[in-house]
Amino acid sequence: MATQTGTVLKGYFNTGDQPTEANFADLIDSNLNLTDGGTVAGATINTGITTHNGGLLNTNVVTQSGVAAEDLTAVAADTVWIAATTQANAITLPQATAANAGMKIKIIAGANWATTAFKMGFASGGSTVMTGMIIASALDAVLTVSFPVTANSKNLVISSNAVATAGGAVGSVYDFTYISANLVLCQANVMITTGTVATTAAASVTGGI
Repeated sequence: MATQTGTVLKGYFNTGDQPTEANFADLIDSNLNLTDGGTVAGATINTGITTHNGGLLNTNVVTQSGVAAEDLTAVAADTVWIAATTQANAITLPQATAANAGMKIKIIAGANWATTAFKMGFASGGSTVMTGMIIASALDAVLTVSFPVTANSKNLVISSNAVATAGGAVGSVYDFTYISANLVLCQANVMITTGTVATTAAASVTGGI
């Protein structure tokens, strides 16, 4: 008894067939059941399996309550994580696998984070690396600079007042899109508290957490 494709289900009910109890169970299991699965509502979105009217709202928002190291390695779905505290310790993301390709994790600095550098990214024991771009600005200036993520980086280096790192001042946003096994796209739009932004290769490093 399991979900089946429409073609398989139709095959149970051809002329002369005598569907079994298991066939009927497959038919029931293959339907979208709102009592079991919640509410579907919003603008029309065709997922390839079902069409949802009204769009999909991702309510998976996690708010940091302190400043301790954050272990997000168990995250398995699109997630927004925000710290409106003085985040001061490492933020560890899940390793990229074929199974979680397409997952998106957004990290937001809702306050000025620590001025002592810490890492955001992947544990050193895994093989996941990131590619992408860091775009950095200062809260008190109009100058903006960009720098590519260092090849084979495992981590961004965060320090809210350091002009050559990957930001951490309020308003910094880090978008991680899981592309394939061991590869994540990082698109970071970051802020520093003050000074002349000078993002360098030191903002993203190959060493893990």
